Amino acid sequence: MTPLSLLLILGSACLHVVIHVALKKAQDRAAFVWWMLLWACILYSPILVLFGQSVPPVGWALLLLSSVFEASYFISIAKAYRGSDLSIVYPLARGTAPALLLIWSAAILREPVRPGGAAGIGLIALGLYLINLPRLGAWGEPLRALARPGPRWALLAGLSTSIYTAVDKVGIGYAPPLLYTYLAVCITTLWVTPITWREVGWQGLRRELRSSRLGTALAGFLTLAAYGIVLITMQMGTPASYAGAVREVSVVLGAAYGVLVLREGGTRMRILGAVLVAGGVAMIALLG
Repeated sequence: MTPLSLLLILGSACLHVVIHVALKKAQDRAAFVWWMLLWACILYSPILVLFGQSVPPVGWALLLLSSVFEASYFISIAKAYRGSDLSIVYPLARGTAPALLLIWSAAILREPVRPGGAAGIGLIALGLYLINLPRLGAWGEPLRALARPGPRWALLAGLSTSIYTAVDKVGIGYAPPLLYTYLAVCITTLWVTPITWREVGWQGLRRELRSSRLGTALAGFLTLAAYGIVLITMQMGTPASYAGAVREVSVVLGAAYGVLVLREGGTRMRILGAVLVAGGVAMIALLG
């Protein structure tokens, strides 16, 4: 991975933390996600003029497949934050993705898996285990945590992220990254709309827009920018497994914000777990 790609993906990770913090603070997270996606479609509509080119049928098929899992991610992450702490949901959702992506990359994209990558997966698994420990020695707590809806939705979000990232690695071969990202977000919005309207209705959407004000617009701007950066680095030659791994350094920032600013509990174990996850993704990026 080149230094430029590394800096770009680290910047993307920082943007991603801002989005999740805003989502965690939202009154109605399903409504927030819908407004965020709609704003992304509106704010980035000039991309259609700047990159006004046709997409071949194979590209559209990949866009449709990717958008299904992107919709699954956004719906899952909104549900995961209902009653669950940022410092648990964020590392689970983002930390599982690179481990799974490494598997998809090796099996489907034929990217090589090296010993450093396998060691990174081990660190991620250990870190995710520690995140759910209230204290050192409570080794059975993570299994009990998975009995709660929040952590399970977070794991589904991580699975969805790993799949759509692998699909997008192929998809950007048929369309420029920014155009591809924009079209994927627009199609994702179409998938999410009926589910959101059924859950919250127009009144719920209006309440969230009044509550969040420009927060949804900012999140919409950042969400497309953050992922567009990742796709650009992959087009520059960065393997999907490396790009996905480095991007998950954001779990450290998310966990730190949760325990230091939001005053969520389990400070020591969650920070330690997040650090191990970050170490694991770093090993995948540098040694995988």
